[in-house]
Amino acid sequence: MTNFSRLSVSNCVCAVLLVLAGCGPKDGKKEYEQGKEAYELRDLPKAAKLFEESLACAPENVDRLMYLARVKLDLGELPAAKDLVGRAALLAEDDVDVRMLSAQIAWHMKDYAAAAAIFTALAEDNQLEPGIRSQAYAGLGVVETTCDNYHLARIAYLRAIRLDRWNAAAWYHLGFLYRDSFAYLEAALEQFEIYVRLEEEASPRVQKIQKTTIPELKEQIAHAATERPGVAKRNSAASSAALAKAEGEMKKGLFKAARQSYQTALDADPLSYPAALGLARAWEKADSSKAFDYYRTACTLNPSAVKTFITTGALAVKLGYQSQAVEIYSRAVAASPMSYDAIDGLIRALRKVGGDKNRAAAQAYQLYRESITKPRK
Repeated sequence: MTNFSRLSVSNCVCAVLLVLAGCGPKDGKKEYEQGKEAYELRDLPKAAKLFEESLACAPENVDRLMYLARVKLDLGELPAAKDLVGRAALLAEDDVDVRMLSAQIAWHMKDYAAAAAIFTALAEDNQLEPGIRSQAYAGLGVVETTCDNYHLARIAYLRAIRLDRWNAAAWYHLGFLYRDSFAYLEAALEQFEIYVRLEEEASPRVQKIQKTTIPELKEQIAHAATERPGVAKRNSAASSAALAKAEGEMKKGLFKAARQSYQTALDADPLSYPAALGLARAWEKADSSKAFDYYRTACTLNPSAVKTFITTGALAVKLGYQSQAVEIYSRAVAASPMSYDAIDGLIRALRKVGGDKNRAAAQAYQLYRESITKPRK
């Protein structure tokens, strides 16, 4: 009798608590499903209310904690989001989604060290699926970009893409990194065009990139070309004739004459990459400094000419222009992220320039290089 009485009291207390929580006999599943629908429709206040009601019926349900945390994050209620994801972490410490959301909230709260640590741990966990690791590397890239660690950010995005070439977010953020931080317009354009092709839905973000960002980049690139002296009076025919003459003179070893002919070709068409490259080669044995200047011109005229960038970078190192060598090799990596010569050149140049940031970047590029090196059979 005594035991029965105690059980009855316990049941009554539980019933009262459930009523006070607004649940009654309900389990909150209906509110949970309605909350998800509201969240999909981006009705965040309604979603928050429904998830809160649902969570009151199941305070230790990780999925409900996570959904409410995401809603609070989207509403800008960061302390609440952090508290919710912290509760989820206590219940599911190793859950990848919980850790990923924790890192995102940390970034929003400007706790960049914590965000980087979580993203790095996920990215470097070989037990996880490549797609998950790729997402973590992309998240790490965003953190490094925020902290102005542009080389580290680029490496993170490149590693994300290497793990999952369909990771549209990585291409998207790399595009902005190249445009806004490195000022590599052609490389930025390439990333954005890939991003648009990868995204299946025409979201507002995709439409903005497609209708605004890409046209603006193309316009900037075209404008830069028209700004070169003499472009308005281009004479392609005269340039081609002078170029053919110069190449014949080079074969005969008539370097002085070849320099004059190449110069004529470049003057006739300031956008002629072959003329600038030929002029650089013709000057190389006579005046390394002048050769370097023309190599730089050639690189500007053809941003995808990786071999030319590598040759130019090597000459910059030889001349002692280490900072310029970093920039040249960096552009080579942008043009060909898998080029060992470009990566190795950039590593050497960064080390020669020195400084904590450059040494850290060199080490990061070394690890990236090792990640793409094919093992010997």
